[in-house]
Order: sequence, then structure tokens, then C-alpha cells
Amino acid sequence: MTAEVDMLHRRQTRQAISLEDLVMWCMQLFLGFLFVVLIEPAPSDLFFALGFGIFLFTGKLAVARNLHPFFLAFLVFFFANMISALFWKSAGFGAQYMAITVYMLLIPLMMAHFALRYGEEAVDRFYKALFISALISSIIGVLAVLRLTPGPVDWYFRSDDALRLSPLFKDPNVFGPFMTTAATLLIGQSMRASARHKVRGLLLALFMLFVMFLAFSRGAWAGTALSAAIFFVLMALFARQRRTVVTFSLFSTIGTTIALLAGMVLLIKLNLADFFTRRFALQSYDDNRFSNWANALEVITERPLGVGPGHYVGRTHFPESEFGLATHNIYLKVAVENGWLGFIAFFGAILLLLVQLAHSIMTSDDRQPLRIAIFAAIIGQLFNSFVVDSLHWRHLFVLFGFGCCELVLLQIGARKRSQ
Repeated sequence: MTAEVDMLHRRQTRQAISLEDLVMWCMQLFLGFLFVVLIEPAPSDLFFALGFGIFLFTGKLAVARNLHPFFLAFLVFFFANMISALFWKSAGFGAQYMAITVYMLLIPLMMAHFALRYGEEAVDRFYKALFISALISSIIGVLAVLRLTPGPVDWYFRSDDALRLSPLFKDPNVFGPFMTTAATLLIGQSMRASARHKVRGLLLALFMLFVMFLAFSRGAWAGTALSAAIFFVLMALFARQRRTVVTFSLFSTIGTTIALLAGMVLLIKLNLADFFTRRFALQSYDDNRFSNWANALEVITERPLGVGPGHYVGRTHFPESEFGLATHNIYLKVAVENGWLGFIAFFGAILLLLVQLAHSIMTSDDRQPLRIAIFAAIIGQLFNSFVVDSLHWRHLFVLFGFGCCELVLLQIGARKRSQ
């Protein structure tokens, strides 16, 4: 009888392991298809949903102890959504929006789980999937610029007379930050590699940033510049090997110079020089954006519990909206929709993650450049989010997920060293 029980237990264990491996593949496919968001639900959403559905049958969720405060704050943010839901005008619209928010919150949770279960192998596979996704998007973008892609133009270009590159994305203001995120993390990964692989990784990152530039997203440009500056300063101050900093500085200077020259030539060849200049000026919609922010500040003081998930949108998206325009600012959006509690919980979680990452930078191990890159990328995304609503950006929560993964690996490494 005991032998039969042991055999049944081993069979169940093997089944659980095989199911979790399947979920791992779904997570990789989720990351690998992030370059396609022209349709809803996107292929990446379907892979995540499939993986999470299977995951529910695998057993207990593994969460590293050092991430408990971060995920607890996200849980409070979820409850803030529930509280603000009492005031929504459309239960159907609000519930759908809140479901997407929950999906976003699950992304870092699932990534952190696999980091704890499988260690560096799983995390490095996640990075590889993201880099492949961004590289595919870059190649499609270049082919679109050369008019070598099939299908209608609006699959690849959006806004402003179809001049802003956005291959298989609905919005160039989302495509640009996605490319910046992948490129920044790839630079961090390259700083860990051998000389040959370092050069290859940095070249690919520059290629991604060059394609990002053609999105003509002012927020993405500014966020990229800020991320690059933070990465350079932190690498100069804390990098384990000074030779790495010298290599990065030399290569980035040469690469940036070449990229700028190539960009100028391309703008002239494509007759986009005037358009590029106009992008630096205030746009016609900026005045409306700023007046909408002033209105949001009034709403926050009058309705401290929020107006309901998803309800700070323009009437073009939600006819029952009391707002003429969408927020275009994640900070005001969260405060208006989910109240003060939601604001404190959501950005408190991000602050906790940033503080832990900042502290982890002091540890000079092999993965230090990656943690610096993640920290710099998050700051750049948060800066960009002042002028765009990024609450449902998949790559933003993937970025949080990588931050969680690196903290998990750091904890595992510290535990091994203490034994």
C-alpha cells in the first residue's frame, strides 16, 4: 500500500513538473510575441492566459520573501480598484478594464515565481525571448521604412499622415518605449558578456534604438536619454570592472555618433527633416492635454475614493465618460480612477522595487549591470509616463518582472554564499 502511494506521489510530481515546464514555455512565448499588439487580444495575451490557466493546476505559488512587500502593495492596489468600482458608471466597461489591470499585475508575479523555481536559467530565457521580440520588431520596422512589408501602411505607421513608425503596434508612443526597454536591458546583458558578444549585443541595442527613434515619440526620446544617463553614471560609480565602463563609454560614444549621422541622412532621404523639427514644438493637442491635467487635479480632491477603473478616458472611448479627453498621465489616471489609496499602493509598490534595486546595485556580482539597466529603464519609463497613460503597457510590467527576477536571484546567491 505504501509503495502504491509513493508511486502515485511520484507520478503526480512528474505531472506537476511537466505542467510547469509547459507554463514556462507559455511565458517565453508571451514575451516573444510582445511585438504584435495590433489586434486585441494580442497573441502574447493568449499565451499568458493559457500559461496561467495551466499554472492554476500545478500547485503552490512560489514568492520570494524579499518580494512580499512589493506584491502586498499590488494587492492593496487591487483592493483600491474594488473600492473605486463602487462609483463606476458602467460595470461592464469597468470590469473589463479591471480584468486587464489584474492581468498586468500577474505578469511580474509569474516571472518572479519561475525565477525562484528555476533560477538563472529561467530568467535568462525570459531575457532572450524579449530580445528576440524586439529584434523582430526592429527588422519589421526597417523593412516597412524600405516599403518591403506586406499589408496596409497603417500596420506599420501611425499618426501624423502615417509618418511615425509603429510596426504592428497601435501607437508609436507605446512602440518607442517598448524598444527602449528591450535595448536598455540588452545593453545591461552585453556588459556581462565576453568582448565579442559584448560588441554584438551593443550593436543590436543601437539598432533597436535607431528604429525606436523613427517612432518620433518625444516621450520615448526623453525617457531613453534619461535611462542612458542613469545607466552610464551608475556603471561608472559601481561597476565591478572599470574596463567594462571604459568599453561601454567608448562604444556608446562611437555608436551614438554613427547613429546620429545615419539618422540625419535617413531623415533627409525620407523627406522627414521638417517633420522631425516640428516634433520638438508643442503640438496642437498639448494644450488640451494640460487643461485636462488641471481638471484631473480638481477631481482628485473632490472624489478621494476614485471614479472607477478605466473611467478616466475620453468620450471617444467611453460615451458615458464625464471627461472629454483621456488623461495621458499615469499618475493622474491612477489617482482619479482608484483614489488616494490606489495611488499610494501602486506607486508605493514601484518605489519599494526601486529602493531594493538601488540597494542591490551595491553588490558587485556578475548580474550587477542587468540590475543597473533595469533600474535605469524603470526610471525612464516613469518619466515618460508623465505624458502618456502606461498603466496597461505589457512591457512596463515585464520590466517590473525582470526587476523582481533579479532580486530573487540576488537572494538565492546570498543564501548560497552563507551556506
